[in-house]
Amino acid sequence: MERAIVGFEQDELGDWRAILACGHRQHVRHNPPFVDRAWVLTEEGRSRFLGVVLACKACDEGEPANDDPVSAAALEAIYTQFHADLRRFILARVDDPGVAEDVLRRAGREVQARAGGLGEREGLTGWLDAILRDAIAAYRRATPPGVARAESTGTDRDGDVATDMTALGSAVRGLLDCLPGEYRQALILTDVHGLSPGDIADRLDIALAAAGARIRRGRAMLREALLDWFQFVSGSF
Repeated sequence: MERAIVGFEQDELGDWRAILACGHRQHVRHNPPFVDRAWVLTEEGRSRFLGVVLACKACDEGEPANDDPVSAAALEAIYTQFHADLRRFILARVDDPGVAEDVLRRAGREVQARAGGLGEREGLTGWLDAILRDAIAAYRRATPPGVARAESTGTDRDGDVATDMTALGSAVRGLLDCLPGEYRQALILTDVHGLSPGDIADRLDIALAAAGARIRRGRAMLREALLDWFQFVSGSF
């Protein structure tokens, strides 16, 4: 994921690291002839690079920057973006903004009703995909005969399935940012990267039981986040 540079610091060897908005650090060494970053050696040069975005591998793998609670402002931004991502997913199939909001409202109610069924072994992306498609199908069934249905024409082709899941996976990855560090990391590794609890235990050097516990606790926290998201956006429908 791309994160903006918000500052700089030196490590114990005096090498410069960029401080990213997520809290992770990334070395930006000047190491000629391999890497030419002479700008990092001066305060003026570093100032010019504030706000520049870098790809943060630590974020991609869910590595916690810290265990601080997510702020209310950050949580609001996460829920707002998640809502927009789901709406965009629906608009790829129902080519009318008003209808898309109706479908998303129906999907939100289903999320509330089915949240208890989001189990330890079920990825959120596939779970949400099924709910959204059921909501779209219910809208189409409810459309009175003879009434033109506002839908796009090429979005249900088999060739689009991988693209659709990638888009929905990005929405899910964004929602996971509302979880505390170690639980976010566990769900990113299992849901986004497809690792088993055993793989996660090996990668993080923790017991298998601890890896399973993090996944279960993360799932429970994610269910709560989904319920909170719907309550947060329900006034926008």
